[in-house]
Amino acid sequence: MTTPAEARRTTLAASIGNTVETYDYAVYGFLSAVLAKVFFPAASTGAGLLSSFAVFGSAFLARPAGALVFGPIADRHGRRPALVASLLLMAGGSTLIGLLPATGTIGVAAPILLVLLRFAQGLAGGGEFTTAIIYVAEFAPPHRRGALSSRVQVGSLAGFLLGAVVVLSLSAALTPAQMLMWGWRLPFLLAFPIGGIGLYLRSQFGETPEFLDARSRPSAPDRSADRQWSSVLLLVGVSVLHIVGIYMVYTYVQSYLIQLRLSPVAATAVIAFALLVGIFLVLAGGRAADWQGRPKVLLASSLAVLVVSYPLFAALASAPPLWLIIVCTVALSAGPAFYSGVAPVTYVQLVPVRRRGSLVGISYNVTVGILGGSAVFICQALVELTGDRRSPAYLLLAAASASALAAFALTRRAARTRAASSSALPLTAESGS
Repeated sequence: MTTPAEARRTTLAASIGNTVETYDYAVYGFLSAVLAKVFFPAASTGAGLLSSFAVFGSAFLARPAGALVFGPIADRHGRRPALVASLLLMAGGSTLIGLLPATGTIGVAAPILLVLLRFAQGLAGGGEFTTAIIYVAEFAPPHRRGALSSRVQVGSLAGFLLGAVVVLSLSAALTPAQMLMWGWRLPFLLAFPIGGIGLYLRSQFGETPEFLDARSRPSAPDRSADRQWSSVLLLVGVSVLHIVGIYMVYTYVQSYLIQLRLSPVAATAVIAFALLVGIFLVLAGGRAADWQGRPKVLLASSLAVLVVSYPLFAALASAPPLWLIIVCTVALSAGPAFYSGVAPVTYVQLVPVRRRGSLVGISYNVTVGILGGSAVFICQALVELTGDRRSPAYLLLAAASASALAAFALTRRAARTRAASSSALPLTAESGS
């Protein structure tokens, strides 16, 4: 039986790896305008930004391949080896980006190497987040799985926030010329010591009780293939708003605010404040999942995003005063943040222990590969093609619609389960509640 202290420590060890992962992603997103000039100096401002976002997206294309590598490792050899290997690859890739020569020094080799390093980070990301939420959920007491699993997502938002603070501090301390020459490297190099802390913490813990128990028992014949496929489809549906919402509001919106004539410092500060609020909303979402049931909370929060997204983007597109920009940005990020506190434990709950690493990893990361990196690119492309600054709202509306349908299907499944049994199924099955 896992003690509360052990659960807290393992949660911290799992979460810090996600802090490194999203810190690396956030730093790239927040520095996208600078990196466009460093690695695509001959392009126009709009084309350079699109090129920078395309490189950002290359890491997401690698995530399914990373899940194919790290998922089976987590299922066959344990959750911890997969977590250690993914963190090493992630921190190493970020450090090398910080050391990468610019296009002005080595020519076209610079953007090519940048793509390769982002691809390596994507491989690591394909094993990091899903294995971490599995690790925490399998250590957590049944009545606190939502709350503790949400802390892995808090680690992710903490990475975004740390990236915002670092970029904001450098932007305030350095001139634009200094940022362009060498300042952009420092945030990437900072991933090395953060990764070292994460590796130390992860080395202090062993395997989860559920994994050890499942490995000690002979495997039963799999007679539930159809149900597993339906669970995978539900997992994908639930993940759509989680993925699009988080990467859109905490990465793309920063460059969107710059296009609204905010300075990079002011835009990053707005996102940092939204992230700080978002951390508390993620925790609230995890607690609500334990109290009210995951499907109900997922459905309510996805419907809320569906209602408010377009009006908020319309308000931002009108270039309002700074105080209203802050209010709209925080409100725009609130729904996806709350939703992301519920989604992680839902993924774990849908899949049996023996195949969690593979099924959760591949399902989630295929969706990330398609939607995560492309979300920021699609948003910018919509603005470029239509000239309408409200158009990014359409992507968020589509994501909320897809996840609302998946959440509704989960509520129906939970109702059927309750009707068929008077006792709740354990996490190793899937109750959908």
